[in-house]
Amino acid sequence: MKKLLIPLLLTLTISSANANSFIDDITDIVGTSPEVNINLGASLIRGFLSFSDDKDAEEVSKVMEHLNKIRISVFDLHGNENTQEISNLIKSEVSDLSSNGYEQIVTVKEDNELVYIVAKVEDELLQDVMIVVMEDDDELVLISLDGQIDLKQIAQISGHFDIDLDGIVDLK
Repeated sequence: MKKLLIPLLLTLTISSANANSFIDDITDIVGTSPEVNINLGASLIRGFLSFSDDKDAEEVSKVMEHLNKIRISVFDLHGNENTQEISNLIKSEVSDLSSNGYEQIVTVKEDNELVYIVAKVEDELLQDVMIVVMEDDDELVLISLDGQIDLKQIAQISGHFDIDLDGIVDLK
């Protein structure tokens, strides 16, 4: 048991260190800490969702019930002269993740905007989702979702939020 536990703990520590390293690298290039930094563990996620008796909140709760952690970091980029370097670091991180079994689900490169959604995909489950939204001379938002999200559940609630998933998920 001890022989199995040590490599597992080491792997989890390395995965967490890589996510923190990316945030640290971004922080170094931006030159300041994130303006907003939110870290929610599983118990806080479920706690926040349990406060509402709203039907939409119940459906969102079902989507998020298998998440272990949510991390949101928002950086102010107004007047920052390193946006190209930040963009290059993001592209490098996405490339590294892609070579390690992650799929680029969404990629948007438009004028001064860069958007990536990257996750491990297995059947209709997304695992360990990373969302990056960067707008030059505005802000950089990094969202990391640790755990699983069922695409069928997202499709079921998408009508409430005007999201069109036709052809992406078969609801059968």
